Amino acid sequence: MRINLEPIGIIKKAGKCSEILIYSDFEQLVKNMMSKLSKNDDDQHNLVIIHKNKDPNDLHQVKVTKTHFIDRVGNILKVGKIDANDDSVIDVRLECNGFITSEA
Repeated sequence: MRINLEPIGIIKKAGKCSEILIYSDFEQLVKNMMSKLSKNDDDQHNLVIIHKNKDPNDLHQVKVTKTHFIDRVGNILKVGKIDANDDSVIDVRLECNGFITSEA
């Protein structure tokens, strides 16, 4: 069975990091997620990213990747290195202190 999901963004390699460009139609998702960030610098902020798998030899259609959140500039999220380039992003969730946030 093949799934067909509308992507909300794309992953790009950027040196030692990766960047997730969220399409402007889904910019509210980024704003909602950033509003949930704690002001405490001691808190660990990770992102859980669901993205399409471009590897033709893998039977799985999507990958789930957990990476460290570094910075946000507009609708671009700078994150730790992800083993993906030009992969379509299906969903992004914020993990704060072990709990994954919802979109609401």
